[in-house]
Amino acid sequence: MIQVIYQHNPDARRDARQPRDSEEALAWLSDGNRRFAALRPSRIASGTGAASSMVIDSDLGFGIAPGVAPEQRPFGIVLGCADARVPIELIFGQSVNNLFVVRVAGNTVGSDGLGSMDYAVEQFPSLRIAAVLGHTACGAVTAAVDVFQQPAEFLELAASLPLRSLVDRILVVVRASAKALEEVHGAKVTEAPGYRLALIHTTVSLNAAYAAFSLRAEFARGSGARILVVWGVYDLATRSCGVPGTDEGGLAAPPLDAHGFRLLALELAKSPRTVELLVTRRDADDVTGDRQPPR
Repeated sequence: MIQVIYQHNPDARRDARQPRDSEEALAWLSDGNRRFAALRPSRIASGTGAASSMVIDSDLGFGIAPGVAPEQRPFGIVLGCADARVPIELIFGQSVNNLFVVRVAGNTVGSDGLGSMDYAVEQFPSLRIAAVLGHTACGAVTAAVDVFQQPAEFLELAASLPLRSLVDRILVVVRASAKALEEVHGAKVTEAPGYRLALIHTTVSLNAAYAAFSLRAEFARGSGARILVVWGVYDLATRSCGVPGTDEGGLAAPPLDAHGFRLLALELAKSPRTVELLVTRRDADDVTGDRQPPR
């Protein structure tokens, strides 16, 4: 059994539920994810352990009086994937009115999503942080990798301009990831049994970092300058957020420039997880969970 408990104290001060600055906002997200990832199912009926639980303080959407809508006061923006296995608020241990969430397949930066986030930056002075969250087994990234490797088999994407546009945005990162893998492991890396898996793994991270870089550039002007922009990858298996290729959990700032992205791509390409994937012979569905174009 796992319990997620939402508790509301109507007498608590509203500002007590707001981080004081960007660093505290980052700590809230990191701590919330640690609590979520620590949840472990137990079997109460058979006496094998107590229920694992997580308590979330929340106003549950209540206003200051019955029938009165609450003021919108998010402390963070999260750009995440539309994947149904990635519940943004739960992942970060947050609830109603804490996060302004924009979700799109592949967590890419498109005009509609960017417009929504620009609106939030201008309207909500409570914002302290913006996070881009990629995730393992991303169907959109998988589709882009498959288009990169076998374009003739995915001609059906051409029939949908919006879908093709989404995949095109990720293809730029796929190419950069492929180049890094070749630079680290040699030109014959494409013949490795797990090359496709390694390319997906590397692209997931680089794609999230690139989206965060784009958001930071967008927010650098005016009131957006106050917002810390970070990125990370959510592991579906462990439920933890982190930066692949490092031993650190949590979220990190994106590279500053093209040179920084090249160094990040190389670090990802030579990480132990990438090396492990390169030699795996398991069917890709076991790892990515989705061989089809993004839904």
